[in-house]
Amino acid sequence: MDKEIRLFKKISFILFLGLVVFLPLAVRAEETPTMALEEAKFAIDQARKAGAEQKAYDDLSAAKSWLARAEKEYDEGKSFLARMSTDKARKARDEEIIYLATMAKIKGLIAENKAKKETILKDLKDSRKDLADYQSAIAILKKRLEEAEKAREFQAKAEAERKELEEAKRKAVEMEEQKRKELEEAQKRAKELEALRQKELQEARLKEAERAAAREKELAEARMKAEQLATQRAKEEAERKAREEQLAAEREKLAALQKKAEALEREKAMLTDAGKISNVAVKTGEKEIIFTILVINLFTPANELKPQGKEVLDEVGKFLKTHADNKVVIRGHTDSTGTQTVNQTLSEKRAQKVREYLVAYQDIQPTRVTAMGFGPTQPVATNATEAGRALNRRVEIAVIRGE
Repeated sequence: MDKEIRLFKKISFILFLGLVVFLPLAVRAEETPTMALEEAKFAIDQARKAGAEQKAYDDLSAAKSWLARAEKEYDEGKSFLARMSTDKARKARDEEIIYLATMAKIKGLIAENKAKKETILKDLKDSRKDLADYQSAIAILKKRLEEAEKAREFQAKAEAERKELEEAKRKAVEMEEQKRKELEEAQKRAKELEALRQKELQEARLKEAERAAAREKELAEARMKAEQLATQRAKEEAERKAREEQLAAEREKLAALQKKAEALEREKAMLTDAGKISNVAVKTGEKEIIFTILVINLFTPANELKPQGKEVLDEVGKFLKTHADNKVVIRGHTDSTGTQTVNQTLSEKRAQKVREYLVAYQDIQPTRVTAMGFGPTQPVATNATEAGRALNRRVEIAVIRGE
């Protein structure tokens, strides 16, 4: 900025020297007193239009003074005595009028140049300010886009866990079906074994007379088969109990996944409701959802709540009443301008005012809300620029999740 101003001054000075040195000589050779006066008047009029009366008053006044002297000489040249003078004297008077008018013209051009220069510098300053505001807005937009991307990642994670839950349900159904089939198969085998035993006993009775000597042997074989059957049944019963225990474990896991899915749905609903609040930036932490409100949107220069700020807090209050099971921590932050003590007190005062408003006007339970001040100790942007300081002057409302 300073470099551009110095360059502009050098160019203006060179133009001024050129006008002072060369313009009078050219005018004396080509112009008449009448032409010189008209050009001087035109230059002064252009300077006025450029705003020289406010921005280059001294130069404009000097131009008017030179023009007044030139007009006086011109009027005196029309008198009778002047017309009776010699050609040499009339030529000298004309040259004097041209010189005075030329100086008036030069001063008018200088005044116009200064006025235009000041206008250009002001426009340049305004353009730089607009550029800074635009860059700040771009940075805020980029940050919000990053936060939106994190929200999409969170939603994708929830969708993956939902699919995992559905897969667990499917496996549980398959396991239940497998258990039922195995149980039916065991019952079928038991019936078959019982039918076989009955058949063998019947055959033994029919042949008892013929196989008296072998009866004891057949009974021993029957007892052995019965023991084997009992052993088989005991084994199958143990396997059944093991499958039931495994199924119970899978059911517990399914219940845990359902509970987690319900928690994710509640957090998703909270994020959806939070995203509807205007003039509030929302981000999620590990155990909390944070609403960030810039001080410029909340407080007046006297640190009183604006009507616009109250509207924002009314929307936040509705959110807190909808999700009434969560603790709330209000954190005040400042930029680094001023002393640590003053900034600490100011941050605590702002956080307390937000807490008092939510308790008094939104009926939030006092035991649910805590107010804290951190001064300039937790900046989110650089304090070297006004845009960064504006981002650091904020109030955060943290809604604690899982409590």
